[in-house]
Amino acid sequence: MIREARVGDAHAVMKLHERSVFGLCQGDYTLEQLEDWVSLSTLKVYQLRLENHRAWVAELDKHTIGYVRWNPETNELCSIFIDPDYTRRGLATKLMAIACEDAAAQGVEEMWLDASVTAVPFYKILGWQFVENRMHGSLACVRMTLRLRQN
Repeated sequence: MIREARVGDAHAVMKLHERSVFGLCQGDYTLEQLEDWVSLSTLKVYQLRLENHRAWVAELDKHTIGYVRWNPETNELCSIFIDPDYTRRGLATKLMAIACEDAAAQGVEEMWLDASVTAVPFYKILGWQFVENRMHGSLACVRMTLRLRQN
């Protein structure tokens, strides 16, 4: 089941973020980098994100297994995380479609994101375009954009 996220989902989303980062990104980043990455997203930070952004969670048997969030102020796709036990089943693609359809319905023409090195192939498959390589602290990332609507 996929539903809109609520502030009360903050703890489950934070734990999903940790599972996803440590379970899926170890081949591209050091353990220290992964620890730094997840340390930035505290429970309070997630509560604020869920209050101010558009977000959805995917649940299975009352467990959060997927999450997507975008910021309507900046048109940034901020987060998409999948539990490592549920990857390669189309869940990330479905969550991405929900976020992009929501953004398009609100008049957004183009979204942007800073992708982890791990996620770049996934985004490319969905049509996101390379803009530039970037750094977030010690994390190498890739700025990408996706055109949602034609002018």
